[in-house]
Amino acid sequence: MKQIIIILLAAICMTSFRNSASIKANYPKPPQDILGGIWKYQSGNEVFIVSLLHVVDGYRGHYKKITVDANGNQVAEIYNSDKPIGNTTTNWPYVIYSGNISANYEIRAIIDDNTVANPTNGGGFIHGVLEMTILNPSCFTPPANACPLQAQWTVKKDSGLGNPAEPDFDIPKNIILTKQ
Repeated sequence: MKQIIIILLAAICMTSFRNSASIKANYPKPPQDILGGIWKYQSGNEVFIVSLLHVVDGYRGHYKKITVDANGNQVAEIYNSDKPIGNTTTNWPYVIYSGNISANYEIRAIIDDNTVANPTNGGGFIHGVLEMTILNPSCFTPPANACPLQAQWTVKKDSGLGNPAEPDFDIPKNIILTKQ
């Protein structure tokens, strides 16, 4: 009797597994995210790179600036926001925090520039507002893009009280990024 029960359970499990495999085959993966991923801006041999991760309640991200040689290979890192907080061994979790993308393909995010020298606050960063807008959403046709997807990147200090002695951002304030 035990053998019959084991055989029946094995048959049920195999049938269930086979059915779940066919269900997955009939339902493709959800489309790629229009904003999440790697974005780049290049000026001469300097490349500004933004990495955005889609999470349940929006996007999180980091950025870095590197120099490249004539073949596009990285030569040096100028700065990277994914670095230890102060003198600790704990890295910044993220420096870009936004909600979900709007119907107009825009996000408004909090951004911290943790690459500046001598910020006036004790945290080692300058706080700002990032606005990122997809300029040509019709180019987003996964899995193959018909044209390079581009976004306007604008960073500014938030309105309100601020310290006039605070240095300016090191990160670009007004550029057009291209999705990789």
